[in-house]
Amino acid sequence: MDQQPSEWADDKVDRARDIYEDHGTIFRWMWIAVGFIVVAAGLAMIVFPGPVTVVVPLGLVMLAAVFGWARTLLLRSVEYGEEATRRFQQASTWIKVLTYVASACVAGAIVAWIVL
Repeated sequence: MDQQPSEWADDKVDRARDIYEDHGTIFRWMWIAVGFIVVAAGLAMIVFPGPVTVVVPLGLVMLAAVFGWARTLLLRSVEYGEEATRRFQQASTWIKVLTYVASACVAGAIVAWIVL
C-alpha cells in the first residue's frame, strides 16, 4: 500500500460520497440510518465479541460521506491509530510483553464476566 492510512481513508470517503450522491432521497435516508446503526453496533462490540476495529470505521465512512463532523472524527482516529502504531513499534520488548499480558487479562476478565 503506497498511500498513507489517512489518505486511504480520505479516498474511501470520497468514493462513498460518490455512491451517496448518485441515488435518490430514500436511499440517502437509509444510508444515514444504516451508518448510525453500523457505528452503534461497532460500539456495542467493544463489550461484546466482534470486529470493532472494522465496523466502527465502516460506519464512520458512511456517515463521513454526508457529515463533516464524521469525516473529521474518522481522519483524527486514523491519525491517532498511526501514532499509536508508531509508538508501539518503537517501544521496548518489555513494554510490548506487558501490553500483551494486560490485553489478555482484560479479554479474560470480559469473557469471565459474560460467562458468569
